[in-house]
Amino acid sequence: MIRTDEHWHSIVDAFHSAAIGGYSWEEALQGLADATGSRSAQLTGIDSDASVAFNIVTDIDPAVLTMFADTATFNPRVRVANEAAVLEIMADADIMTADAMQRDPFYRLLPTWDIPFVCLTTLERREGTFIALAAVRSQRQGHITSDQREIFATIAPHARAAVRTHIALERNGAAVLRGAMEALSIPLFVCNRAGVVKALSPTAEALVTGGRGLELKAGRLRASPPAADKALENAIHAAAAAHLRPDRPALQTVIVRAEGQDTPLVLDVFRLPSQPHEISLMPRALVVVRGRRGADARRAAILEAAYGLTAAEADVAQHLAQGKTPELIAMSRGVALGTVRAQIKTIMAKMGVGRQVELIVRLTQL
Repeated sequence: MIRTDEHWHSIVDAFHSAAIGGYSWEEALQGLADATGSRSAQLTGIDSDASVAFNIVTDIDPAVLTMFADTATFNPRVRVANEAAVLEIMADADIMTADAMQRDPFYRLLPTWDIPFVCLTTLERREGTFIALAAVRSQRQGHITSDQREIFATIAPHARAAVRTHIALERNGAAVLRGAMEALSIPLFVCNRAGVVKALSPTAEALVTGGRGLELKAGRLRASPPAADKALENAIHAAAAAHLRPDRPALQTVIVRAEGQDTPLVLDVFRLPSQPHEISLMPRALVVVRGRRGADARRAAILEAAYGLTAAEADVAQHLAQGKTPELIAMSRGVALGTVRAQIKTIMAKMGVGRQVELIVRLTQL
């Protein structure tokens, strides 16, 4: 319970500090749980299709997080929070009657985890996602009291302001990501949880218009044939939900072989790195297209940026990495053999290796 004004201010400050990374959201939520005499507190984001964008719950069995994600489509609390006015305070008694709870499939699950009661409110709605705050209570604690409900109601607006601040700062991060992608020569797609491409590198844009088995339809990244398209859809969904299902692999690989194409595209699909227990509405799935041209472009960019190689030297290094001899390199580049050998010596010096075999090993590691 709130003991002093200083205690109340410390909880409010914890939420605002979490918004800018000074505290974790878990610390702020635990303060809310303690102030309302509740077992736990929850901050969650739910998409319009009832998929879970993020879910932070304090002092809870991790299995509850999986249960929450699996039941969101028929969870009455989710439905009511989605329909409620922002900052409207509700408890279970406002959601349905006691008799209806006994028959409801979701409420019948809750005693197993000793989380039968909540007090909740909707904090924000953004781009098809709503964000809700809840105090989660055990059987022993019972329904929230009027005094505890009032404490929850006084803290909720400050939690909402903190969430809005965090989202504003996150948008700056998304702008930085888009700017960085402009410099990438790697085919890279950034997708949201629904598979909609929110950003892509220039080489990725060229790829989806080149008849290579990938295309954009209604903003979504699609593949052909149908089996590859389904595999890609599943991989993007799994990557976007990886923070909620840690038992699933962090990376999945999808092979796309378009009709008439001898060389398939190899797609690595994984989650955009993030901090644990964070709230985020940013896209979460990355699709990186592997292949010789993509690897060569990436290696050339590293050689020029990190080791100061010229474009000509980087091209010679690429040939070496592909196993070509200096004679073949000279022939393919249309230059004298002595020129290639001189360039190889310069490359070795810039990369800090003493033998050509060491250079080739270093190059193949990039």
